[in-house]
Amino acid sequence: MKKSLIQIIPRVKEWAKSHRTALLISLCNVFILTLVSYFLNNQPLFTGENLNRYAWLEWAKDKLGLTNQTEEHDSVLYVNTSYDNQLTNKVIDSADEDKNNKISLGNIVVADRSKLLKFLHFLRTVGGYKYVFLDVRFEKGTEVPDVDSALFAEIFKMKKIVIANHSDIEIADSSLLEKAALVDYKSTIVETNFVRWKYSYSGNPTMPLYAYKELTGKDINSHFLFYTCNGRLCYNSLFLKFPIEDNLPFNSQGEPSYNNLGSDLLNLSEEELATVIKDMYIVIGNMTEDMHDTYSGLKPGSKIMYAAFRALMAGEHFVSYRKALLFALLYFLISFFMFDRQSFFERFSFVRKSHSKLLYFVLSLVEYTFLLSFVAILLYLCYEMTVSIMLPSIYFAIQKNIIHYKRLKI
Repeated sequence: MKKSLIQIIPRVKEWAKSHRTALLISLCNVFILTLVSYFLNNQPLFTGENLNRYAWLEWAKDKLGLTNQTEEHDSVLYVNTSYDNQLTNKVIDSADEDKNNKISLGNIVVADRSKLLKFLHFLRTVGGYKYVFLDVRFEKGTEVPDVDSALFAEIFKMKKIVIANHSDIEIADSSLLEKAALVDYKSTIVETNFVRWKYSYSGNPTMPLYAYKELTGKDINSHFLFYTCNGRLCYNSLFLKFPIEDNLPFNSQGEPSYNNLGSDLLNLSEEELATVIKDMYIVIGNMTEDMHDTYSGLKPGSKIMYAAFRALMAGEHFVSYRKALLFALLYFLISFFMFDRQSFFERFSFVRKSHSKLLYFVLSLVEYTFLLSFVAILLYLCYEMTVSIMLPSIYFAIQKNIIHYKRLKI
C-alpha cells in the first residue's frame, strides 16, 4: 500500500504541475463565486431566482403529494379583518406654523377598532397563545378617538405581540413603537412580484425578526457585509417557499384558510375561543384585499410575513456549509473542465458519436447552466433548498468566451 502511494504521489505532482494555471484559476473562481453569491443572497432584489421553475416544481410537488403543510395548519390561526371595517376621519397637519391646526381630508376605511380591542383584551386576559402578529396599520391621522386610546393601552399591556409599522407612515402613538416592527418588502417597475424577504433594514427589524428575537433571544447582527445569528454565519434575506395548497378562502382539505374576526371568532363563547387560540400563532390582517403576487399565485401580505417568520424558526437563514461545499466543488469542476478542449457533454459517448451540428450548438449554450440548474432542482425537491444560479452562469459564460477567444493554453 505504501509502495503504491509512493508511486502515485509523483504522478499527481506532475499532473498538478502541468495543470497549475487551470487549478489556480479554478480555486480563485470558487472563492470569488462563493463570496459574491453570499453577498448577492443578502439582497432583496435582482438575485436571479427562476420563478417559473419554482412554480412548476411546486405544482409537481402538489400533484405528487410531496407538500406537507400539516405543521402550518396545526399551529397558526389566521384572523381576517377585511370584513370588519369602519370609517374614520383622515387628517393631516396644516402647512401653517401653528402645529395644532389640522386639515380634514375626508373619511378613510380602517380596521374596526372596537372589535380589535375586544379580541386583544380576550387574548391578554386568557393567554395560552404562542405569539400575536398584528398586521394592521395604525397611521397617524387616522385615529378613532373614542376607541384608540383604550386599544393602544391594551396593546402596550400585552406580551408576545408585534404590530405592523411601515417606512412610509408615522405611527399613531409613540407608545406603540416599542412593539412595532417593519412589514415592508422591496419591488421595482420590472420586478413587481414578491421574491425575497429582508429581515433587517439598517438595524431596524421586520415583524418576523422581532418575533423571532423575542421568542428565541436570537437576532440577526450586521458585520459590514456579513451577517451572523447566534454566532453563526447567516443571511439577512431569504427566498420564501409558497406551496400551492391553500388558495383562499379554502385550503386543499376544503377547510377555511382563515377565520373572520367578527362573524367567526367574536361570535364564539369564551370557552370555545380559548380552545381555538390555545398554543397558536395568531396572525391578524387583511386576508382578502392585501394580496401580493408570488411565484405560486396571489398570497395575503400577512401570510407572506408569517412564512418569513416560519423560515427563521426553521433555521433556514443559517448558511448551509454542506450546500456551500457542494457548490464549491461544482464551481471548481466546471471551471477546471473549461480549460479542456473537450466540452463536458462530449465526454458522453452518444454525444461524441453524433455528427449533428445543431446538437453541438444547443449543448454549448446550455452546457454549464444545465448542470447548475439540475443541481438546484434536486436540492429543492429533496431538501427544499433554493439556489440562484444567475451569477455563476454569467460568470462561467464570460470565462468560457475568454478561454475560447484568447485560446488559453495550459
